[in-house]
Amino acid sequence: MMSAFSKARISAKIWMGVGIFLLLLPPVWAQAGVIELDPSQSMIISGKGPGQDGAINPYLDRESLALVENIGENPFEVRIQTRGKILEIREVSPGKTEEFALKKGFELYLDTALPGTARVNFKPVDESP
Repeated sequence: MMSAFSKARISAKIWMGVGIFLLLLPPVWAQAGVIELDPSQSMIISGKGPGQDGAINPYLDRESLALVENIGENPFEVRIQTRGKILEIREVSPGKTEEFALKKGFELYLDTALPGTARVNFKPVDESP
């Protein structure tokens, strides 16, 4: 007959194994979180520097997709640029979600003149055929 202590040790080992397994699973979408935008604010979301608030793209070292959802009441713009050159500007209306392809080194900014709220998630581009 097993003692309560032995049962507890086995249970702890099982849960530790489950935890390690879950940590090793690749995330489908890495949630960067909800971002509050102040009026007349421009916020970099990928490759941010010192003093910048917001989410960081965990896949900066490779191609990725950014899913930007406007969960606020006002529209905002998403700006994609690289090395100071603007490649795309697209408005995201309230209640809408837009997907953006980001190549390695691309920066994603959220620009707004009105208060807003965004949810941003990232996903690596699958390189396998």
